[in-house]
Amino acid sequence: MPYEIYWGSGNPYSWCVLLALEYKRLKYKSRLLEFSKREHLAPEILVMNPRGQLPILKDGDYVVYESIAILAYLDNKDPGVPLFGSTAEEAGRIWQSVFEIENYLRDKILGIVHPIFFDDIDDNIDSIEKSACYVRAELRILDSLLGKSEYLTSSKISAADIILYPLLRTLKRALEFDSAEKLDLVLSDISKEYPNLIKWMMLIESVPGYKNTFPPNWMN
Repeated sequence: MPYEIYWGSGNPYSWCVLLALEYKRLKYKSRLLEFSKREHLAPEILVMNPRGQLPILKDGDYVVYESIAILAYLDNKDPGVPLFGSTAEEAGRIWQSVFEIENYLRDKILGIVHPIFFDDIDDNIDSIEKSACYVRAELRILDSLLGKSEYLTSSKISAADIILYPLLRTLKRALEFDSAEKLDLVLSDISKEYPNLIKWMMLIESVPGYKNTFPPNWMN
């Protein structure tokens, strides 16, 4: 029986689960919901996740939400293509990298992205610029790491890569907005400043099935 994934287009949490499903070559039914129509708050969705947040994974009668929890579930259920490593040492490195992304980078990236996406830059310029300082520092660390290793923790894709990619791709998308040009973030040309990150992003984009994960609302 295939998994069912309830997700929202352009949502980095949803995107990482779709990437995991494709990378692990798992069968799934896509249930794309539209945030603009508030489909994520429909009664049948709130039964599965009372917070009304996406993504949600349904496996028969079992339901799990929160993207990293979904990745862990998929890895335990279908360990053939592991996301969290095959040894204690690999798991330690991967979880360490995951928590570094979650603790030091995610909120700062979203602190830049959300005001740009929701046309709320003027009231948030100071916080955006402060977030950009943190992001630049973290990207330098990541770029250095990726100069020594093909992926974040080894020569193989892991959960850390799958969690980080949608965040960085969403940041790149936001910086392409005309409204972002007036911000002095020193992030607009990621390809020049962080060449190893760009090579890594291209590797992720070469994963079979990647096109199935790309936000459809970004294709317009």
